[in-house]
Amino acid sequence: MTEDNSGYPPTEKLYFENAYLKEFTARVIGQEVRGGQRLAVLDRTAFYPESGGQPHDTGFLNEIRVIRVEEENGVIFHYLEGELAANEVRGQIDWERRFDHMQQHTGQHILSQAFYQVVKGETLSFHLGQVESTVEIDIQSIKDETLFQVERLANDIIFSDVEIKTYFLSEDKIASVPLRKAPKVSGLIRIVEVSGFDYSACGGTHCERSGQVGLVKVIRQERIRGHVRFSFVCGFRALTEFKHRLDWLQAAARLFSSEEREVPAAAERTLAELRSLKKKQQRLEENLAIFEATEMLARSQSKIISGLFSDKSADELKFLALQLIHRAEVMAVLAGLAENSFYLVIAAAENLRTDVRQVVPVLQAEIKLKGGGSPTLVQLFSEEKNKAEAALKLAIDLLKKQSGLS
Repeated sequence: MTEDNSGYPPTEKLYFENAYLKEFTARVIGQEVRGGQRLAVLDRTAFYPESGGQPHDTGFLNEIRVIRVEEENGVIFHYLEGELAANEVRGQIDWERRFDHMQQHTGQHILSQAFYQVVKGETLSFHLGQVESTVEIDIQSIKDETLFQVERLANDIIFSDVEIKTYFLSEDKIASVPLRKAPKVSGLIRIVEVSGFDYSACGGTHCERSGQVGLVKVIRQERIRGHVRFSFVCGFRALTEFKHRLDWLQAAARLFSSEEREVPAAAERTLAELRSLKKKQQRLEENLAIFEATEMLARSQSKIISGLFSDKSADELKFLALQLIHRAEVMAVLAGLAENSFYLVIAAAENLRTDVRQVVPVLQAEIKLKGGGSPTLVQLFSEEKNKAEAALKLAIDLLKKQSGLS
C-alpha cells in the first residue's frame, strides 16, 4: 500500500465540469489505512472535498459509504466505512446534501456582493454549517433598515434568475474580471460569476442559475473581532427556518390566547405583570425574613443561629442571614437545598469582629464548595447535595473554635 500521495497522479475533478453530476464511474488507483480509517483514491471523482468554507460530499462507492473527502496536493482521498473489493467503482453523491451546499454557497456569493454594494462591507470569512451559514463582514454595525436593503438586493438577483458561470483564468488574465476579493491561490484560477453582479475566485460547487438559490435570509447577527458576523439560510433551509419560526410564533400565540401579530404586545403586558408580581413577592419575602429572624432569635439560646431550608433561594437565605446579624450580636450559618445542589451562607455581626472567610478553606478541604464574600458574610455553593448537613455542622464547629461562642 502507498504510504503517502506522492505516487498518485492528480485526481480528475468531475465536480468542476458538472456540479449536477450525481453518479459516475471511476477506476480505483489506490487504497490505504490511516489512523484505523480506510480510504481510497480514484482516477476521477465527483465527490467534493472539504475546502473554502464548504463541507465535503458524502455518498457511496459501490455499496461502501463515503464518510469524508479530503484533497492533498491535487489528489482526492475518499474516507470509507469499508474496503472496496473492485477496481472499477460506481460513485453516488448524496444529492440532497450536495444541492443544499450549492444553494448556501451560491447564496453567500450573492449576499457578500450585496453587502459590498450597499455598505462597502467586504467579506472576511465564510462558514457553511449544517443548519445555518455565516459571513463575517468588515463593518462595525448595521441598521435594521440597511440590512433589509442588503437582503432585498440579494433576493432581487436571486429572483431575476441570472446565469451563474464557472471558468478558469490564468494568473496573468485575472485582472480582466472585477473580482470582489483578490484570489488566495496562484496559477490557474477558477472564477464563479453571478452574471453581471459578482465575480469571485472560488473552487466550490454552485447553482447554474441564481433562481435555484430560492431565497436568502439573514437570521442573526453578532459582533466579533470588531466586525459583524451574520448567520443566514438559503433555499430549502430558508423554508425549514420559516416553518420552525412560524411554529414557535403560533405556539406563543396559543399560550397568550392571541393572534400571531399580537404576540409581542401580549408578551410585553405579561412581562410587566410579572415584574410587578416579583416586586410584591420580594416585599413579602423580606417581611417574612424579618419575622423569621425575630422568631429564630427569640427561640435560640446560642450565639450561632443555624438552619437547613428546602424552600428558600440563595437570595432569600442571604437576606435572612443579614436580618439575623443586624438584629443581634450573633453569627448565622444557613444552608439551602436546591434540586441537585446546596448553598451555604455564613454571616457574623460586625461587633463580633470575626472574619468568617477564615473558615472557608477548611470547609473546602472537606467539601467541594465554591464562592466567597466579605469578612461579615460569605456565600458558598456545592453540587454535593448529600453533604449539606455535614457542611452546616462543620461550619458551626469551626466558628465556635474561632470565636469562642457557643
